[in-house]
Amino acid sequence: MDKKYNSVLRELRKKHGYLQQEIATRLNGLGIPTTKAQISRWDNGINNPSIDQFIGLCRIYGVKDVYSVFGMDDLSGLEYALNREGMEKLEEYRKLLIASGMYSPVKLEDRVVPFRRRTAPMYDIGASAGTGQFLDSDSYEMVEVPDDVPDSATFGLRVCGDSMEPTLEDGQEIWVQMQPTLENGEIGIFYLDGNAYVKEYRCTEKGVFLVSHNEKYSPIPIREYNESKIYGKVVFPR
Repeated sequence: MDKKYNSVLRELRKKHGYLQQEIATRLNGLGIPTTKAQISRWDNGINNPSIDQFIGLCRIYGVKDVYSVFGMDDLSGLEYALNREGMEKLEEYRKLLIASGMYSPVKLEDRVVPFRRRTAPMYDIGASAGTGQFLDSDSYEMVEVPDDVPDSATFGLRVCGDSMEPTLEDGQEIWVQMQPTLENGEIGIFYLDGNAYVKEYRCTEKGVFLVSHNEKYSPIPIREYNESKIYGKVVFPR
């Protein structure tokens, strides 16, 4: 820092009406050790303040744009912040505003908008993987959807029985994307003659079947005379 900066610091101190000892006291109040002798040496261009001291001085003098104050050759047109009396009145006004409760600083936790978790219906009566139970459309509760469940999932339910083991286990929670059709080999939720099933959709030359993954259960054929419907595709677990 050359003598030009020292002269700016000296001018700032005088414009604000501070004595050298007062500046030292204020810097010490900011936790920046400083003596009156150091202030005197700065004023006379003998040496320069440390980085911490310089930042503290800018805070005391209300310098927000360091370049415009210290980086210009012509200092005659510079306007600085409030003088000492003005700064003291500004501080008093700030305290009054905070004390009123209307202008208190906002805490970070008050500023954060709570993240809303995604919810979807979880049916109380599960789709049977063995004997077939009816999926009651009125028997469900709204639950939070786990983070790893795809956004396309429409509703959840639990498997009843062991016919889809080892792919799906008895009591396992599954999530379903509601849709009226399935591709060959996809696992879905089906309505068939009053019952609901979770099975693999299999379309062959011999017809359409609901296939279990447990070999002890035979495929269930879907005939033309059956009352059937596809509820949707199991999207979780994949």
